[in-house]
This record gives sequence, C-alpha cells and structure tokens, in this order.
Amino acid sequence: MECLKVAVIGAGPAGLTLARLLQLHGPSIKCTVFESDVDRHAKNRGGSLDLHPDSGQQALKEAGLFDDFQKLARPEGETLRIITPDGIVLLDESSPGKAHRPSEFANRPEIDRKDLRNMLLDSLSPGTVHWNSKLLRVDDGPDSKVQLIFADGGEVGFDLVVGADGAWSRVRPSLTDTEPFYSGIGGLDCRIPDVDLMHPELSAHVGKGMCLNLGSDKGIMCQRNGDGAVQLYAFARLPKEWFSNCGIVFDDPSARKRIVDALYPEFSALQKSLVLDSDPNTVARQLYMLPVGFQWRHNSRITLIGDAAHLMTPFAGVGVNVAMQDAMELAHAIRGTPRADLGSGLREFEVAMWQRAKQNAEATMMYLNLFFHERGGYAMVEHFAAKLLDEEGLVGGKGEEKETSQAGMVEVGDVGGAV
Repeated sequence: MECLKVAVIGAGPAGLTLARLLQLHGPSIKCTVFESDVDRHAKNRGGSLDLHPDSGQQALKEAGLFDDFQKLARPEGETLRIITPDGIVLLDESSPGKAHRPSEFANRPEIDRKDLRNMLLDSLSPGTVHWNSKLLRVDDGPDSKVQLIFADGGEVGFDLVVGADGAWSRVRPSLTDTEPFYSGIGGLDCRIPDVDLMHPELSAHVGKGMCLNLGSDKGIMCQRNGDGAVQLYAFARLPKEWFSNCGIVFDDPSARKRIVDALYPEFSALQKSLVLDSDPNTVARQLYMLPVGFQWRHNSRITLIGDAAHLMTPFAGVGVNVAMQDAMELAHAIRGTPRADLGSGLREFEVAMWQRAKQNAEATMMYLNLFFHERGGYAMVEHFAAKLLDEEGLVGGKGEEKETSQAGMVEVGDVGGAV
C-alpha cells in the first residue's frame, strides 16, 4: 500500500514534535516539514520555555527524547520573584523557607527555545525539513490530494497538510477567514547578554528563574536563559495606535530610554536599568491572539496545531505545552485511524483540541489580567495565596479556618522584604 504523505508547515516545537512522532511509526507514513527560515540558525531570539509534565514533557517521552531534555533542562529556572516598582519583594521562591506558588506550578523545568528546537531537529531523519520554503497558499490538487504553492514553485500529492506555522499561518486561510487581533498588550523585547559578568547587580535582581517587576497595568518581565543572558519584556496595556503615534523609533538605540521615560517613571533605578542596560538591538512587540473558543470548518485533508490553531498571549505559560500536546494527540489520531477514515479521526482530534484550547485560552486571559492589573503584583500574589489556601483546605470550611486563611495572606505574599 502507498504510504500516507503528510506535509507539516512550520518547524517550530509543534511541527517538529509531530514529525518526530510520525517518523517513529515507521515507513507507512512519510512526513515532510516545510519551513520558511533559510536554515536552523536563522532565528536567534527567543527566551526560555517551561515544559509541563502532562503535555510538553509527555510528548517528549513519547518521542523518545525525555532523557535528552533532562540533560538540557534547568529546574532552577522554575523559581519566580515578584517585585513592586518601589522595590518591595512580594514573592521570592529562591529564598529557602519563603512563599511559593500552588503545586500546579511544580515540576516545570525550563529549557531554552533554541535548545528545544535543535533537539527536535536532530531527532529527525536527514532531509525531513525543507528550508527556505515560503508557503503562499494551499490548494486542492489532483486525485483528492492537497497541493502546496510556494514562492519558488509547488509541491503536490499530499494526503494531509498540517498547519503548524504560527500566528500568521498561511494554512489557516484555507479553513477560515478569522485572523488574529491585537490583545492590547505590547512594548519592547530586550536581551541582556552575559548578565553575570557585565551586570552582576541585575543578575542578582533577576535571580535564577523569572522575575516580574509589576506596576499598574505594566511590567518589566525578566527570564533567565541557559546561555547566560536575560530575556526581558517591557510590556504594558497600550492601544495599538500608540506604536505609530508615540514617536519612538524602535530599532534605534534611543528606544530603550524613551520607553523607560514614557512607561516606567515610577520604577526604581535598578528596574529601569534592566531595560537601559540591555542590548541596543531591541524589537517592538505587539501581542496578538485568536478569539477564545476559535474553531474552523472541518476539512478531511487539512488541519492546524499550535499557534496556528489557537494563538494566545504567553501569560499562562501554556503555549508551547498546548502545541506539543496537539502534536502528540494528532500523531495518535493519524496512527490510530484507518486511512479511509482519516477525516473522522481528524474531526475527533479537532473537537478535543478546541475544548482543550478554550480552557487554556481562558486561563491565559485570566493571567493576562493579573500581569497587567491596576494593583500591580499585589493582585497576582493574592491570587496565588487564595489558591494555596484552597489547596490546603482552608477555604470554604469552618469559620475559624476562614479566619486563618485571611490572616495568612500577608505572610504568603512575603511583602516585608525589599530589593
């Protein structure tokens, strides 16, 4: 019997995980990945990703890559600090015996995005990824196959096309007219290289994991990377037109100071230095999303996974995990469904994915509103405190237990320390 020919558009975590899982199935499935980057070294930006046990980590276990992941993962990167603009430490998980988040945040070690991508790329058969392949559109082809139209020509004869090509997917328009919209959050993407050597005071402030400097509807979010750098995002609630009307030239070195002056006047000098002392090659970012609960009309030969299927902002930390779970579940559907019934298998996969994506998108919106809250970091710490008390059975019980939970909130928040 002729093998099933699968085209995956996009060599991100979702597309590469799917390709790896399908190749493990053997020669009955031929999977080709098409990527618009010229080669694997084209994208150097990107921060650190935390992989969750039941999604990202589980996908790597099924892909036979979990041992490789553990060699690259940084458990110390899980720690979180939350600090106010005037230097009050609301949460510091790096301090022994101090407060911590609820148990759902445990066992989520970090891995640099580039390390995850390279690990997945290295696991594939040579020639699987076709680089510099700029997809223009997806068309119906002869013999009930799917045709891919690229900038430099066409590819025909695919039984299934999977759009794993991110926010601005070229596959998605073949299934829906819905496009991503601006989330209301944007700002500056910065990077501090060699932070331990060049800026030890900033290194100490950030800690070994993530440091959230949260003010009213704004923040400077910092993330330690495995290469000795700190990735940071100076983001705020901003109207879309602010980026064109603010007068800031974002690819100019002066952009850092102008952003600080415009958005962070009340932040401490040390917190401002996170932006001011970053590499001058900054990038303006506007965060986009797809509607919560987004779905598309079913097509038995085309589907979507990852950001192409359910683009979210990053504030719940679930994006890559949901994407890799999509890949894992789609691989199950492809391998476990008779070829003649592949359309029904895809349909079942999509319905389950839409439900899962909706739940994660709702959680993402909740955390967006905590990251960018008028009360700054206090709102997030109180959210964590309430969840902790709920875990411990202190909420909703007897009256004196409720009194204990309220009295413990300040202690849980650890608001006494200053930077």
